[in-house]
Amino acid sequence: MLLLRSATLLFAVCLLLSGCQKDDDTVATPKTIADRILEDDQFRLLRVAANHAGFDGAFKSANMTLLAPNNDAFTAAGLGSDGAIRALPQAQVRALLAHHILYAPLSVSAIPSGQTTVETGDRGVVFLNKTSSTIYVNGAKLVQSDLPTANGMIQVIDRLLNPSQSSLLATIDANPDLTFLAAAVRRLAVANPNLLTALSSTASSNLVTLFAPTNDAFRTAGYGSINAIESTSSQTLSALLSYHAVQGSLLSYQLQTGMLTTLNGARLTVFTNTGVPTIKGNRNGSSANIRQSDLISNNGVMHIVDQVLLP
Repeated sequence: MLLLRSATLLFAVCLLLSGCQKDDDTVATPKTIADRILEDDQFRLLRVAANHAGFDGAFKSANMTLLAPNNDAFTAAGLGSDGAIRALPQAQVRALLAHHILYAPLSVSAIPSGQTTVETGDRGVVFLNKTSSTIYVNGAKLVQSDLPTANGMIQVIDRLLNPSQSSLLATIDANPDLTFLAAAVRRLAVANPNLLTALSSTASSNLVTLFAPTNDAFRTAGYGSINAIESTSSQTLSALLSYHAVQGSLLSYQLQTGMLTTLNGARLTVFTNTGVPTIKGNRNGSSANIRQSDLISNNGVMHIVDQVLLP
C-alpha cells in the first residue's frame, strides 16, 4: 500500500514537472497592432473598415503609431454599422485609415505641451494639442493611451480624423459651395500677395485659421455673382478676406467666448453661449453660425460660416 502511494506521488510530481517544463519552453509571440485590433471589441468597426478597404496588412508595419478610432468614433461619424461602412468606396475608406497612421512610435510622454503638427501616413497632418488634462488629435480626444505592441503604439481616439488637404486654398477649391470665395482669393495676387501665399502654402510653418463664407453668404452680403466679385476692387476684397483669417490654427473646441485679432488687425467676437461657437464681425447684425468645422489642411484649419464677416 505504501509502495502504491509512493508510486502515485512520484507520478503526480512527474506530471507537475512535465507541465512546468512545457510552460517554460513556450515563448509568447508579441502581439502586433493588427492583433490588438482583432482581439479588442472596442475596435470592431475599425476591423470592418480595415477589412472592407483591404487595409489589414498596413497595421503590421514596423515602428508605427495607430491613432485608433473606437466604435464611438465611427458612430459619431454616422458609420455605426457594418453596412454604413461597406457602403463607402473602398478607396475612400483606405484613405481615411491611412490618415490615422504615424510612421514612428509616439507615446504620450513624448508629446510636448501645447499644439504640435505631426505628419500622417498619407502625407497629411494632424494637430496634437496637449493640455493639462486632455490630449486632442484635431477635434478628437485621446481616451486611452500608450497601448504597446510588438510593432509600435496604439493611441485610442473618440472621433474619426478626416484626411487633410494640402492647403487652405485646396480645401476651398474642393468645395462647390465656396466658388465665390475662391474667386475672391484669386484677386489677392496684386493687392495682398502675402495672404494669398499664406492660404496656398503647403507648409505647416505659418498656420492660419480661416472663416470661409458660403456662396449664399456672399449673395446675402450683396455679391450676387462671381462677376460681381471679379468687378470689386482688389483692395476691398483684400481688406474683407484678411478679416476672415486669424494667425495660428484654432479648432472648434478652442474657440471660446472672447475676441480674436484678425490678419488685418481688426477683431472678431466669439460667442459660446449655447456651447457651440458663433462668430460676429464688427458690422454684422447677428453672429455667423459655423456650418462645417475643423477642415484641416497642411497650413491651417477652416470653418465654413453662413455670413460674410464685416469689419
